[in-house]
Amino acid sequence: MLIEEARWLGEQLSALDPERVFPLLDVGSSTMSFRTQEQPWIDELIFAPARAAGRTVLHLDAKSAEGVDIVADLSDRLAISGLAARGFRSILCSNLLEHVVDRGQIALALLEIVPQRGYLFVSGPYRYPLHPDPIDSMFRPTPRELAGLFPGTRLQREAIIKDGRYLDEIRRTPVEFIRLLVRLLLPFYKPARWRRAAMQLVRYLPWMFRRFEATCIILVREG
Repeated sequence: MLIEEARWLGEQLSALDPERVFPLLDVGSSTMSFRTQEQPWIDELIFAPARAAGRTVLHLDAKSAEGVDIVADLSDRLAISGLAARGFRSILCSNLLEHVVDRGQIALALLEIVPQRGYLFVSGPYRYPLHPDPIDSMFRPTPRELAGLFPGTRLQREAIIKDGRYLDEIRRTPVEFIRLLVRLLLPFYKPARWRRAAMQLVRYLPWMFRRFEATCIILVREG
């Protein structure tokens, strides 16, 4: 998640009536380490304010890990029904839909979980390089295209958020970039990992001076 994307989402969450937002389900949450160490702005700008206000947020992912409250497969009908019965008032789904095979099916599953008049906070890359996890379909929608995955909803807010460049990421974590360069000097040591490191650099170098952008929307379920 981009820093400015997290800031926008956090500001929108804080601006709404908390009784209509919480409890909130964070879908595709990844781990505690990811949210607080690898990309600490996710926790600082989105979840820490909710905790400070005593609001309930549960984190859902397909894999069990520290910081994942619910492990569920959103293609499983029983799992979807169980989540719908838990009384979540809104859903946050950020940077997930480009990493799934059937984003339309996932969107419909989210609609089943959120109640009528509930919110869906959805975001993802608009201008951003390929980043498989484990796949990247290169789904880079406009706000209207992203909203189109969710029939029976009203688009309440939309934005295309500009953030930094790959150069800014290097400046923020220079040690990681040095490790990447050192790894590239050792192609015969664990060659599969070397190929992944080389491909990462190839994908991101064209973005050295180009700004990353994210699509962000807030939907209200009407149907």
